[in-house]
Amino acid sequence: MEATVTSPAGLVGKTFDCDFGSFVPRLTFRTADEIRVQAKLGDVNIDQTVRADVSGVRQDVFIVSWVEDNGNFVVQLQDHANGVVHNHARLADGQVFRAEGRLQPVGA
Repeated sequence: MEATVTSPAGLVGKTFDCDFGSFVPRLTFRTADEIRVQAKLGDVNIDQTVRADVSGVRQDVFIVSWVEDNGNFVVQLQDHANGVVHNHARLADGQVFRAEGRLQPVGA
């Protein structure tokens, strides 16, 4: 069965930069429920593969959520058609990080 643009399987093998200005995490969809998260935040380098929940909302729009090894809980609304990502994260220390940025395919 072929993946549709609302199916998480359609993202498998693709990599995207979430450009929030000074913070640009890179997400690689390894499977329909696993992503690699790479980011540099100050002196901290993040490079981990985590389980992700990916739900299609409508054509080219997905809700993606995951928990990082350090306890950060991240939820994103990714609009691939318009190249926009909305990020909401509850950090392990209780802070909230909200941002909107550009969703840019890597190697496309």
